[in-house]
Amino acid sequence: MNVYPDKLKQTLARKLMPVYFFSGDEPLQLMEAADLVRNVCKQAGFAESERFHVDNARSFDWQAFTMSGNSMSLFGDKKVVNLHMPSGKPGTEGAAALKKWCESPPDDAILVIVAGKPEGRFQTSAWFKAIDKVGVTMQVWPLSAQKMHSWIQQRMTVCELQADATAVGLLVDRVEGNLLAAQQEIEKLAILHRGQSVTAKDVVASVTDSSRYTILDLIEASLASDSARSLKVLDGLKAAGDSPVLVCWHLSSEVRKIISVIARIDGGENPSQAMFKSGVWKNRQPLVSQVIRSRPRLFWLRAASDCSYLDRLSKGMASGDLWTEISAFVTRLSGTRWPLLRAADVV
Repeated sequence: MNVYPDKLKQTLARKLMPVYFFSGDEPLQLMEAADLVRNVCKQAGFAESERFHVDNARSFDWQAFTMSGNSMSLFGDKKVVNLHMPSGKPGTEGAAALKKWCESPPDDAILVIVAGKPEGRFQTSAWFKAIDKVGVTMQVWPLSAQKMHSWIQQRMTVCELQADATAVGLLVDRVEGNLLAAQQEIEKLAILHRGQSVTAKDVVASVTDSSRYTILDLIEASLASDSARSLKVLDGLKAAGDSPVLVCWHLSSEVRKIISVIARIDGGENPSQAMFKSGVWKNRQPLVSQVIRSRPRLFWLRAASDCSYLDRLSKGMASGDLWTEISAFVTRLSGTRWPLLRAADVV
């Protein structure tokens, strides 16, 4: 049974399930979800705790893990078995062990699996389907800037802090994409200002810049015509050591998808069907629909031409600084009209 993070508490209140599987690349949400399950289990009499950490699925002792589910506690206590799987991949032996556990879950143990973001279509695997059938599965994702505002407001209220929109916005700007850093900064502010109003000046004095961005943030900011945010995200990716070649590939891939959507719509397909066939993610379809309506066809032809130039530059087949040209490309992509010239065209 798949649940959303905000529904986990309600699910736990109804009934404890034999297996819980949490995955994603947002550490704080994973940690808090697992802690919530453990606390509810403890209140239900699952007093013991056993932990397994899968550094390498091939060398991990899956037999010991299986035996943990089969062995009774010396004192008859019920237990929580914690399985940490950072890669999100159990491997062949691990997949068989998880599937076997779910086919006959022990009465005196609850399995809590915390995994990193699995690659590929892991939801179609036999081991994941076995977990989903008897237990709870939940994926967590980094919060958008808009949701981050609400999240920080709620956390500050819990810590007896009040803050105006400017202070909250500044805090979001400093810690966006990093909930763990956000929580730490809120706790620091609570020590200094509990029961008081927090101003933008207080945030500047206390909070370090802990923003963490992904290439998806860059694409969304560009398509949303937010040039300032696009360049900030790009600077964050560069500072974090992301590969400029990989950034180029993702930007080009997005442009190709949009051109494919336009071609399919021009061919008579409805927009939803065109986006599905072109590989546009469901949560990004409203944004793609908007940019297709607001920007002319010529805009995307120019974008495709510039993507070709970036590809040549990334392969050493053209002269120029790749990060500089990516920055110029992102600025153009964030607009509504493509300029006739780019920096590389000017000798």
